[in-house]
Amino acid sequence: MAELKRVKKRKLNLKAVIILLLIIYLIVMLLYTIFTMPIKNIYITGTTLLTDNEIIEAAEIKDYPAIFKTSKKKLAEKISKLELVESVEIDKTLTGKLTINIKEAIPLFYNRNTNKVVLSSKKEVESSSKYLGIPTLINYVPTDILDAFLEAFSEIDSDIIKMINEIEYDPDISDDIVIDEYRFLLRMNDTNHVYVNIINMERLNDYEEIFATVGNLHGTVYLDSYNADNIIFEAFGANVDEETDSGGEETDGAED
Repeated sequence: MAELKRVKKRKLNLKAVIILLLIIYLIVMLLYTIFTMPIKNIYITGTTLLTDNEIIEAAEIKDYPAIFKTSKKKLAEKISKLELVESVEIDKTLTGKLTINIKEAIPLFYNRNTNKVVLSSKKEVESSSKYLGIPTLINYVPTDILDAFLEAFSEIDSDIIKMINEIEYDPDISDDIVIDEYRFLLRMNDTNHVYVNIINMERLNDYEEIFATVGNLHGTVYLDSYNADNIIFEAFGANVDEETDSGGEETDGAED
């Protein structure tokens, strides 16, 4: 007769099973806690005109929903619908911190022709008290020239923009010949005038420095010369072609 082999039964290690189940439970609970954890802190950066409440309302997160159920893409889409938002970046962490970094569009001027406020994003929006203190474009500008003006003007320091009262499209024309179709006249809040064309628009950022060189005089500064070093100042009541002692002068750095 063949010898019967005994099959040795292994005893179930109850302790190891319990530990394994406990580990699985802890992992599941950890994942569940992380996945359902609400937003704990909201940080909003880059805003000046927009309020935190406006952004939170637009993002629909005022009830602090679960942070990892909240899509960054969807949040950005909702926030981008705000007229002043030019771009937005969202970041979130395992600790429940939500960071919203916004680049605001700059209100450039009120366009009297359309009764709208023009932003650096080229949007035109309804005027409101939020946009007080910006200059007014008082006349019509051809579309292509206005687009070029917006590109250049949006690069000007916002503090300088606030110093401008009126913007007038004023092409340089002599004997029915257009010398410079890209020229604008700016009437400043301090009563000074500035002629500038689109190619020299960035020179506006030196406005305060330029007028610091002429003391207490008020007048017109010409920044529309194609020679970047040539800045001509004409005191009110003087002729730009007259000598310095009559009120017309070239500021430091101007050509003789």
